[in-house]
Amino acid sequence: MTTTATRLAEFAVGTTWSGIPVAAQDAARHLLVDAIACAIAGRDAPARADFAQAARGLGAGRALVVSDPEGAGRAAAALLNAWQATATTMCDVFRPRMCHVSPPLLGAALATTADDTAVEEVLRAVAIGAEVTVRLCEAMDEGWYRGARWHAPGVVGPFGAATTAGLLSGLDAETLERTWGLALLQSAGTFAAIGSPGVKFTQARAALAGVLAVDMTRAGLGGQLDPLEHPDGGLLIAYGGADADAVLRGIGDDWRLHGIALRRWPAASSLQSVIEAVLALRRSGSPERIVVELPPQSFALCADKGWPDQLTALQSARWVAATVWRVGDCRLSDFSPESLLDSETAGLAGRVEVREDVALGDGAARVLVDGAAREVAVALGTPARPLDAAAVEEKLVRTAGDARAARLLAALDDADARALRDALRG
Repeated sequence: MTTTATRLAEFAVGTTWSGIPVAAQDAARHLLVDAIACAIAGRDAPARADFAQAARGLGAGRALVVSDPEGAGRAAAALLNAWQATATTMCDVFRPRMCHVSPPLLGAALATTADDTAVEEVLRAVAIGAEVTVRLCEAMDEGWYRGARWHAPGVVGPFGAATTAGLLSGLDAETLERTWGLALLQSAGTFAAIGSPGVKFTQARAALAGVLAVDMTRAGLGGQLDPLEHPDGGLLIAYGGADADAVLRGIGDDWRLHGIALRRWPAASSLQSVIEAVLALRRSGSPERIVVELPPQSFALCADKGWPDQLTALQSARWVAATVWRVGDCRLSDFSPESLLDSETAGLAGRVEVREDVALGDGAARVLVDGAAREVAVALGTPARPLDAAAVEEKLVRTAGDARAARLLAALDDADARALRDALRG
């Protein structure tokens, strides 16, 4: 019997890089460049040393770790690269299911890419891994994924990571489907992680799950076929799938990866519109009060956050609004431990009032300062206002510097991945 999973696996394995539309190729390249920029920034995240020490307990080795000449074992490298890509709260997001797509893909890709791997194959694996992730997300029940239940990167992310690692490992369609069977067995994560370091672990674990699934399946220990609709707990059965037809609808013609949003600035995806609105209103001097109005989902995630550490501050509507007003930008350095002790910024953040406005659309924001108001209905970087290549590359320059960014971008045009891996290693 031909199942949804069988047809999805046949699409994944049978689609060549040249068979992907140019617009989707560009989107995949942007996704990879953005993930690399985030992973370079994550190398300096405050908790990185602790995470690296714990991850390296899985075994030593020389597998590539972004910005780390030491390297790590294959499992540790998958964890570390994905964690770095998400650590500084500036990676992509598929907002309809709050799924960060690229960190698991990057972790899986770098754990699997060899020096002689064709760069086009890396891009193809990322593109199709992203497409599988988004299509599976779209099949899930929105109510379950926007409420206090499942955290999509941990539930769906292992499937995307297994796809990327599987394609780079040359799996055929049936073997890839069995790999998804093992991804299913590692599929987990709830919104209880929000507000803790565990929310970043979810995405790192997804990368590791995908790599483990490929390795075990290649050893002849693959999972059950029909991992999506199996009556005893396939993905769409166990986790509230509402529309199985969405997995295959328009596949190959309508590329759903275009629905992934990239962040212009380091901060919660729910606060990108706040940053843009504050920049539009900003002037000299310190206002008596800043009012930030957010839609329900953004309000729930960001309204009550303080700024005791970098992770929390990046999700805090009050700190983000205050620091953007004071410096006229939103830079990762503004969330460093030293910056979080700045008394003037803290004083202004204490005068930021955050309100809920149910009339605002998802991801929107309205900011009011001393009688002036600015509403941003659609955040920059979302599918309706996508970042262009120049903006994505500027983000890479911000994190990698001019020279290294130029090396990385040039390496993406090489035939094999040797130069790319060298530039990533730093």
